[in-house]
Amino acid sequence: MNTKSEEPSKEKLSLVGIGPKLLVSICPFFVLFGVISSIFYPIFQIPITYFLLVIIGSILIAIGIFVFIYSERILSSAHSLAELITIKTYAYVRHPMYASWGLGTLPGIFCLVNSWILFIILVIYYLLVRIFLRKEERYLLEKYGKTYTHYKKNVNAFFPKLKKYKPE
Repeated sequence: MNTKSEEPSKEKLSLVGIGPKLLVSICPFFVLFGVISSIFYPIFQIPITYFLLVIIGSILIAIGIFVFIYSERILSSAHSLAELITIKTYAYVRHPMYASWGLGTLPGIFCLVNSWILFIILVIYYLLVRIFLRKEERYLLEKYGKTYTHYKKNVNAFFPKLKKYKPE
């Protein structure tokens, strides 16, 4: 007799993935650290010229948004093919859309806000991504088996590798 845990999952993943759940979960931290930052503003100010922070922040935001949109286009075009995507941005990081926010867009916004305490949110963001990705990773392992195991072994989930992934 098959139990539910032995059966392959028939559940499909949403194209938006963990994004909405991640956004809802991280919002209270934005509010908390935003209030703390504004109350104690001079204390948490980043000790760099604001002009330089604007340049750094703008570059990070632009890169983050570009990588997000580029990765989303790759994912949405391949979603109907039911194949594991291991090309372009996915050849360097397994979850480039989440990484683009954590390594580009959010740090860029925090630079523009000019408060170093907000960077603590990046640690929380990373931990939440890792927790929420478990379901997505299990689904991909069930669906693609050894192919996904090989991919997972050779490509980091969040921090990009400089070496491009090559399938077996």
